[in-house]
Amino acid sequence: MLAACVACGAADAKTTKVHYRLSTSSGSGLAWAVVRDVPAEAKGATVYLLDVRRGRTEIPSQLDDLDGDGVFDELVFPVDMRPGERADVRVDYSTKEVAHDYKSLVNAQMWWKNSDKTLTEKSQLSSLKDDMYRKLHHHGPAFESEYAAYRIYFDKKQSIDTYGKKQPRLELRETMWYPSDEQLAAGYGHDNLRVFGTVSVGALKGWNPAKRRMEHIVDMRRREATIRAYGPLRTVVDMRVEGWKYGGREIDMTSRYILYGGGSVVKVENFIEGEGVDDLEFATGVMKIRDNKIRIVRDNDSYLLETVGCDFPENDTLKWERETVGLAVWLPARQTVSQIDDAGSYLCQLRPVDGRIDYWFVMGWRKSGFLDWIEGQNDDLQAFETEYVAPRTARDGNHPYPEVTVERLN
Repeated sequence: MLAACVACGAADAKTTKVHYRLSTSSGSGLAWAVVRDVPAEAKGATVYLLDVRRGRTEIPSQLDDLDGDGVFDELVFPVDMRPGERADVRVDYSTKEVAHDYKSLVNAQMWWKNSDKTLTEKSQLSSLKDDMYRKLHHHGPAFESEYAAYRIYFDKKQSIDTYGKKQPRLELRETMWYPSDEQLAAGYGHDNLRVFGTVSVGALKGWNPAKRRMEHIVDMRRREATIRAYGPLRTVVDMRVEGWKYGGREIDMTSRYILYGGGSVVKVENFIEGEGVDDLEFATGVMKIRDNKIRIVRDNDSYLLETVGCDFPENDTLKWERETVGLAVWLPARQTVSQIDDAGSYLCQLRPVDGRIDYWFVMGWRKSGFLDWIEGQNDDLQAFETEYVAPRTARDGNHPYPEVTVERLN
């Protein structure tokens, strides 16, 4: 039987060595293992992949404190697995911080606009009013991988806006979402979608069954935005609303957005608190882009909405040209109770289970130079599906990642 090994190092640091076995029953290629039994005293960690022939190999990892209490809640690291395969790893937890020089694959940022027109970076902001949208540069928190970027409006809409990349790189700290003409000429990406008052892609909204339309979060007590993790492997951003008067009751809701390095797909975890929340219906989906095509697929596990359209990304139609953008959401089929659209969005209505609604969304852009999505291609929807949606052809990180089972062995 494996046993936990505890050793003492310099400056009285203690190391606890824990073995885990990883497995997956679906998907193949890049996946992310999430360890949730991190020792409360851990301040640092190093992960080793164990192989009988090759010995141990260190792999990049990241510890995250997801509730702000100063204690790490999750350890995440990448694995490459196929269904039926198993992998063993050893994690060396330390009571002291451990310095690693892993490449940054992601970035997150939120900027407060000062009265002298300078900016101050913030990790958490809140308000008792709906007044934060114009007080923040790029109107809320933004996060990016090398392949895509997103921002969340800090207002009643909480919509997700999208930013396409022409080359795989991190660039938001240079362009600040609004690239200069010189940066555009040098091949930097830019905002590629006008979301208007729609669901955009993957924003969780209220649902009005009588009027058959989604509703923004308008009657609330407090809003909060928090960047929980900046990288190097994933970003975690929380948007929280408290005292939302919805469905004849008062509820709290935290929408957590997780973006892993190496891809464009975002996982959303919605935590909904209050009496009888599992009886309420919410709505999410994808917006109706100009000249769009839509494809809807339902199976036993998921409800997929995917669309491709072409429209101007900004109101200035002289400077900007129309952009071809694809959007998709993968929703849990067992929680999807109907599929009723409104004027601006293709929507599904969902009910929480134990106060949770989790799903994935993604944006793809035809101008991304790392895709096989050719200008003038006859069927943009088919091209988007090939690159992002179809399990056999979608690139790693453009499609929801396989679920990795983590079993502690000691």
